[in-house]
Amino acid sequence: MSEMKSIMENWDKFVVTEETNITTVGDLRKAIDIYRAKEAGKEVGKKAAEIAVQQIPLLSNVYSLWQGAKDAKDILKKLYGADDGFKSNTGLDLLNVNDNVSAIVDDNIETAFLNDLIASLEKAQPTDPIPVVDDELQAFLGSKFKQHTVKK
Repeated sequence: MSEMKSIMENWDKFVVTEETNITTVGDLRKAIDIYRAKEAGKEVGKKAAEIAVQQIPLLSNVYSLWQGAKDAKDILKKLYGADDGFKSNTGLDLLNVNDNVSAIVDDNIETAFLNDLIASLEKAQPTDPIPVVDDELQAFLGSKFKQHTVKK
C-alpha cells in the first residue's frame, strides 16, 4: 500500500494539467522516478502508476520506449539512441541524438559522453532546462579532441 501512496504522491506533484510538458531537469527526474516506481512496484503500485500514466498520452509513449530500463542511465541511453522518428512532443526529444551523428561517433566515445551527461544532469538544478544532446555531444567531442567534432 505504501508503494501506491508514493506513486500517487509523486504523480500529484508531477501532473499539474493534462498538458504537462517535460522541459526541465526536475521534470525529467520526476518522470524517471514515476517510471522506476512503476517498474519496481508490486501489482497495486503498478496498476496505480499505469492509470496515472494513461491520463497523459505522451508519457505512455515515452514509457513504452523505456521498457526494460533498470535505472536512470538506461533510460537516458534509450532516449539518446531512439530513432529520429520517435517524438514525444516534450523536452525529452532534446535528449535524442541525431542518428547520423551517432553512426559516426565511436560507441566507446558515446558511452563516455553519456556518463558525462548523466553526471551533469545529476548536478543540475531542477529548474535548469533539459539540454540539447546534439549540442552537448558537440561540446564534449570538442573538449576531448582538440576542438575536432562532427557537424549535424
